[in-house]
This record gives sequence, C-alpha cells and structure tokens, in this order.
Amino acid sequence: MSNLIKSSSTSGPTKKASYTVPLPLLLSPSLLSRFLSYFTPFTIFSSTRKIKGKYDEKAQAVIISNREDMEKLWKEGFFGKGSLSRSEPTWFWRNSNKNKGEGKGKQKLAAEQVTEQRRLVRKRNKKGRVQNVGNVQQVVREEAEIVRMQEKERDEQTIEQTLTQEEENVLLEDIEKLILTTQEAFFLCYGLGILDIYDSQDCLLSVEESWKSFQITSNGFIMKYVVYHYFRSLGWVVRCGMKFGVDYVLYEKGPVFKHAEYAVIILPVHISQNSDNDVDFRNNCMASWSWMMNLNRVCVQSLVLCYVIIPPSIITSPTITECIKEYKVQQVLIKRCIPSKLK
Repeated sequence: MSNLIKSSSTSGPTKKASYTVPLPLLLSPSLLSRFLSYFTPFTIFSSTRKIKGKYDEKAQAVIISNREDMEKLWKEGFFGKGSLSRSEPTWFWRNSNKNKGEGKGKQKLAAEQVTEQRRLVRKRNKKGRVQNVGNVQQVVREEAEIVRMQEKERDEQTIEQTLTQEEENVLLEDIEKLILTTQEAFFLCYGLGILDIYDSQDCLLSVEESWKSFQITSNGFIMKYVVYHYFRSLGWVVRCGMKFGVDYVLYEKGPVFKHAEYAVIILPVHISQNSDNDVDFRNNCMASWSWMMNLNRVCVQSLVLCYVIIPPSIITSPTITECIKEYKVQQVLIKRCIPSKLK
C-alpha cells in the first residue's frame, strides 16, 4: 500500500500553515528543542503535556472536552469527530457571536455552512422553475409566492440581526466534544503516549487496563486496532468508513486536502479451528462475489480487502506488543473497472 501513494499538487499556504504536524507527538523540553524552535516556525517540540480523555462504555468511545486538545488532535493527524459537527469540531466557531457578523465576507466556511448554502440555492432554483409557461395565472401565482417568501426571509433576517445585536455581550458556552473511537484512543495512548484515558469515576487507566476494557466493550477491537495501527504506520490518515459501508477510509494527507483514496474492509482469517479470538466479528468474511461487487459499487474509492490472520486462542502473549505481533495483515486491492478508460 505504501507504494500506491500518488504525488499530488501542493495545497494553499493556509492549509499548509494549519496542518504542518502529521502526528501529535509528546516530547519533553530540552536545550536542543529550545534551540531548534528559533529556526523552525512550526515546531512540535513544545508539546509537553498529555491530553485527558474520558472513556464512555455505552458509547464505546473516548471523549475529549478541552477545546485546545480538540484542535490539537484534529490539526495534528485528524483524530476524532466533533459531536455537533460533520467531522472537524467547528460548532463553537460557527455559532460564536463574532463569526455571526463576519460570515458574509470571503471567510472560510465550515462543511456544515457549505451544505446549508447548497440547500438554499437548490430551494431558490426550485422556486424559480415554471412548469407551465403558457399558464399565465400559474406564473403570476408563483411569482407572488416568491415575492412573499423573499419578504418573509427579509423579516427573518431582520429579527435575527436584532437578536444578534442583543446577544453580543452573551458568552457562548462550548458544549461540543471530540469523539475518539477506541482504535484512535488506544493508538494515541499506546502508540504515541500522548493520551491519558480515565474511566467514569475519573480514575486513570493504565495502557493494560485500557486494552482489556476496550476488548470487553468493543467487538473485534484487537483486529480493528491491528489494521488501524498498520495503516497509520505506513503514513496514511485513517478515518472511520461507516458512511461508505466499510471499516476504514484512507487519506493521503487528510480530509481537508482531498477525498479518500482507498476504502478498507476487514476480513478475518482463522488459522485454527480452535481459535476464539474475535470469533464473533464477521464470521462469514465473503458470502459471494455479488456481495463484493455490491460493496465495490457503493464505494467510489478503490476497495482494499484487508485479511487479518488471527492466531489460535492457545497463544497467550504476556504483553500488548507481543499480542499485536501475533496478528498478520495481508491486503488485496480491487479497482473499479471503467470500460471507457480501457479503450
């Protein structure tokens, strides 16, 4: 997979300046880091504290509440999802009093605002269509309806502006959280060592305790984490692929730069009949060719069948690292056949 990365054109300076750090590394301050900070404007050597997250067993996720930590995890590796946003946690930015007055200029729009503008354009275009050109009365009624709707929109805008002016001095409470999957949280905790996970009683969980807790509440956790860790180690930005009917989607740089290039589906392979590791996770890995073709039809991205070879249950690894090493990952790339491009 690592040799499948295609070279892409460089992005604008704004994106480069915002997403310069690929991973949120944790390094202690030293004389060398202070010396390098004078020559490197976007240095990672200033990260000296860990991020705090609370594990929610019912949601099977780790919740990040601190706004600074939320922005750090998103801009440095695209981890997590905003609880009130599509992906990037932008609820506070979209609803702050300052941005309400500045949103009409040539400002950067969030994904939710772009979607809202598209819906308004479609609504206006739908109102502007006239089905029967010859029916003058119908045209007059539709024009009158459009005028009435425009006046209603003006009144609503006037009311909204009045309310905005009255609430200028009201502080907006940031209620959005960043939701990390168990795979993302354990990668940050075990792989990078930058995340401290607490339980519902605010007790710090060790790496081993987090490992055991995630296995109990999350079906197929080890298998999913092995695949997540594997692609992260190859430099891919790994995101949840539930929207596309797959396990993961892979980005070369991140979702803000371009669309995902690959969609990953995890298929377990038990090398022993006595193996009971992740036995309840997707037993029938591939029912038929029609199943695979339907999956390939839904996903625009190239489909990656990721076979995870599961060790027998008799193997007991004393450490997490040795347990992960027992799992083997093999992949098969399936590309969509487009006859027009084969000519």
